[in-house]
Amino acid sequence: MTVLTTPPPSRTTPFDDLRGSIDLVVYEPGDPGYDDARAGWNQAVQHHPRAVVTPHTVRGVVHAVRFARMHGIPIAIQSTGHGPTRAAKDALLIDMSRINRIRVYPETRTVRIGGGAKWSRVLDAVVPHGLAPLLGSTSDVSAVGYTLGGGLGWLARKYGTSADSVVAFKIVTAEGRVVRATPEHNPDLFWALRGAGAGHLGVVVEMVIKLYPITELYAGNLFYPATMAGEVMRRWRTWIEDVPEDLTSAVTLLNLPPVDDLPPELSGASVVVVRGAFDGPAEEGERLMTYWRDWREPLMDAFGPLPFAQVDEISQDPVEPVPNEGTGVWLRSLGDTSIETLIGAMFPPEGESLLVQTEIRHAGGAIARGSAVPSAFGNRDAAMLLELVGVTPLPEDVAAVRRLVAEIKCAIADDLTGGVYLNYVEGDDRRHGVREGIGSEAYERLASVKNRFDAANLFDHGLDVTATSG
Repeated sequence: MTVLTTPPPSRTTPFDDLRGSIDLVVYEPGDPGYDDARAGWNQAVQHHPRAVVTPHTVRGVVHAVRFARMHGIPIAIQSTGHGPTRAAKDALLIDMSRINRIRVYPETRTVRIGGGAKWSRVLDAVVPHGLAPLLGSTSDVSAVGYTLGGGLGWLARKYGTSADSVVAFKIVTAEGRVVRATPEHNPDLFWALRGAGAGHLGVVVEMVIKLYPITELYAGNLFYPATMAGEVMRRWRTWIEDVPEDLTSAVTLLNLPPVDDLPPELSGASVVVVRGAFDGPAEEGERLMTYWRDWREPLMDAFGPLPFAQVDEISQDPVEPVPNEGTGVWLRSLGDTSIETLIGAMFPPEGESLLVQTEIRHAGGAIARGSAVPSAFGNRDAAMLLELVGVTPLPEDVAAVRRLVAEIKCAIADDLTGGVYLNYVEGDDRRHGVREGIGSEAYERLASVKNRFDAANLFDHGLDVTATSG
């Protein structure tokens, strides 16, 4: 006997219209691949969007934006998820990871970069031509996302921020239009995207940046025991008073994990590190470092000639996703009180620190001068940049790190300018800290650009620039 059964009804959702496109893939809760698609690198922020769209083409991005606009669904944008501003809980999350094509133009020393490409792909493409981009501490982040926040890397004192080297952007606006932003076309949008463009003005699907003829740096790290932190920080403070702009350096306090892939003398250790990069002849780099080598013998001397393809070895940032919380604030000076406060927070006499890294990076030089075409990037007159990072495996750890950071900022207030570096700030502090990131006058101009390109605030998961005064 044949038994007839009625097949279960197929699921219909508002996103079915998108699923028919060959230019993108849609993931909804319960779909295979949804959890992987929504995950970002910073695991402290958990996205639970109504759907994730992974476009393969610019046309796919356009489809997604027009769909969201038609259905009144807010948009969040994710490239690598290193610095999210707001968890996507009731939004359409656009995952840009597949928009990652690279095209190099050696004759003009420029490169065209897809909106989701990591710096690692850019390096692979440009290094064979003897050229280098202005990437940051790690090549594992999105080139576009990093640049939209300014981008302060190991070549910044000589060449400026990553945003200063942008030639052009291609962006999908809230209306679903593809527009170019250059100094001549949509100049206000071009100004805004260079330093204050993270996630709130549209979807950047492509940018063109300048490259520089660099194949090797004199760079690396000098590791000293944590007991020498005060001496090293004060000596670094004096050193940077007259170093050339070819050198961008930092003094860093680290609590290293006990892992086998670190040298025995560093595994599980607390250290103070002098790190940086010199873009010039190796013999001149050697002369610069005699200031340190003639002073004290470090635990490890890892400063020397470094192929640009290995630039990640300077900061040695983790590649595997981790939950973390941190901030970045600008300093006008580095006083003794600030030095002792930071050492006490990183290396407390009792108990473990909530922080894994405190880094003070030298600014000035080309950062202060800016580019010939002005940008929204702010705080260029600051002397140094302070980064504080804590790993936060538990939800309560996030609150604890935030309290500690607030205490530190209060204690070192005399050295702070009041400004923040948006690429280092997390969560609500980043989302609502735009004034502190670019300045009040620039904020008003940015709000005007926002009103022109996204008056309905479709892109409401990026920086908040909806307030126009006060």
